[in-house]
Amino acid sequence: MTTREEFIGAVTKILGRPMPTEQPQLHYRHAVHTDVMKEAGADELAAAFIEYSKTIGAEVVETSRGELDNALTRLADELAKEGGIVVADDPLLNEIKLAETLARKHRVHTWDVKRSWHDNIGFAEKAAVGIAVAKMALAESATVLLFSHGGCGRSVTLLPKSTIYIVPRSVIKPRLTQAMAFVREQRRSLPSSINFVSGPSATADIELVRVVGVHGPVRVAHVVVGDM
Repeated sequence: MTTREEFIGAVTKILGRPMPTEQPQLHYRHAVHTDVMKEAGADELAAAFIEYSKTIGAEVVETSRGELDNALTRLADELAKEGGIVVADDPLLNEIKLAETLARKHRVHTWDVKRSWHDNIGFAEKAAVGIAVAKMALAESATVLLFSHGGCGRSVTLLPKSTIYIVPRSVIKPRLTQAMAFVREQRRSLPSSINFVSGPSATADIELVRVVGVHGPVRVAHVVVGDM
């Protein structure tokens, strides 16, 4: 008998009931977790994500695939007036040669798992900007989902003063329900860390005084790529 069966058996004995032989089935009167924005199309989801991004204090830049490198360069120039830029080793960023472009004006470090702790994290903790690509984004809460991997450790987005998340419109889903379903599908190959990030770092004390930048980036920008 398992610990669970022992516990249930003790409770049923006290209640004077027979030991259950089948697991009870849950029946929801309402399915809010799956119904919210269930019928929303890509345009509606993107619009909701952009609107809520502004609500939580994230800056929003809308661009196209062809103009992505220019949009990122302008944004990085604004945010990295002092300090370097750490860039995730991501196929999309490598394709547009972002690191090479930014290196013309800034100190740039591309995350590399083969390099030492000091090289990667040491640079990130002093960087002005971190740049990464979102695995998924949630329209309801303007949350981005990140998978840590060899080309993008947690420090890329957690340590710099500002973080830029590239959000392809095609990865914007309604809410956490869809994100958790996606994570379950990946359960056999999950990375060491999964992060759900909703805007700039912020906290509030018992009197609800909001303080930004306590344990993460002070500024967050969502670069929404419309044709991806």
